[in-house]
Amino acid sequence: MDDASWFAPSPDRSDWELPRDIRDRDVFGGSDCGWVEQMRPFIRHFSQPRQTVLDPFCGFATTLLAAGIEGRRGIGFEIDPQRAALARERLQRHGVDADIRTGPLSHEATEVRADLCLTSVPYFGCSWNGEAVQGQLYLERDYAGFLSGLRAVFHAVRRSLADDGFCIAMAENIVVGGRRFQLAWDVARILDSLYVAHEERVLCYPRSVSPLPHAATSTNRSHEYALVYQKRRETIDLQATLEILRAIEGAGFDFRLHGSFAAWLEAGMPAHGRRPADADLLLPPRQDRLDALLRWLVARGFELNLWGEPVKPPVDLPTWQAHHYVRADRRGRDGSLVRLDLGCASVDAF
Repeated sequence: MDDASWFAPSPDRSDWELPRDIRDRDVFGGSDCGWVEQMRPFIRHFSQPRQTVLDPFCGFATTLLAAGIEGRRGIGFEIDPQRAALARERLQRHGVDADIRTGPLSHEATEVRADLCLTSVPYFGCSWNGEAVQGQLYLERDYAGFLSGLRAVFHAVRRSLADDGFCIAMAENIVVGGRRFQLAWDVARILDSLYVAHEERVLCYPRSVSPLPHAATSTNRSHEYALVYQKRRETIDLQATLEILRAIEGAGFDFRLHGSFAAWLEAGMPAHGRRPADADLLLPPRQDRLDALLRWLVARGFELNLWGEPVKPPVDLPTWQAHHYVRADRRGRDGSLVRLDLGCASVDAF
């Protein structure tokens, strides 16, 4: 893989294509099967031979087939039992030994370990005619529930992924019922809350083109995005974090500092070694003061989120406590980051 920001995959050679008899047994006729050649460059570039490649939405095992061709071990999760069986059959015909599990990847799969996650996300708005399995994202009736399901899977991926391992998701923006859904950007927002972002690549596919009438807006949708992320600690601006902590204290807000930032301060702020990736604050569980602090932070350029979902003050105390903390991020024009994780202490802690 070169350093180009775009990539034009070649169509699969005939012996790698999904066989016709397998297509005929699928509820969609295999129409949503990806290309092996789409996945191979990413596997070669972002993993090493004999490492493990994970696909949490493995479908017909295209990614796992590409992993086997490239000398990697594959593990995949497919929620539909029929597709999982078809995927196993496809790999058997190629002599590829991969672990395909029926069901969703979840936090319960604690033994799963992978060096690279590479997947194409399912798409909202599909008319699923297969088995109605709980957790089948094709059956989600609303977009918020669909995104929530994606978040749960990528959260489980993070637990399974090795430190510094990459998580790469293929996604495109879609049109459903004449409305545009920013699916690629929403997937990126989910991944932003779990991983460190790198530059995306645009995947371009051959399509026939024809002139559009004046002011028409539809396209032939010949591209999607490879969103490249990595499981690693964020780098924060330590001096700016110190300054904002002093400013919070100076504004009269009570808090107790704990976690890695507190340990870094106690160690004398060493310039080398493991550096904190955020500052953890424990706050008194007083709704009025919590709301006041959030408004104070927003006025100073901070963005707030609960597990990656943007929020605005006020955030009610039960919701705050159920999520354990509210995250406040401020990104500077020089790329610097200040990150505060705001948790609630017990009533008697202050």
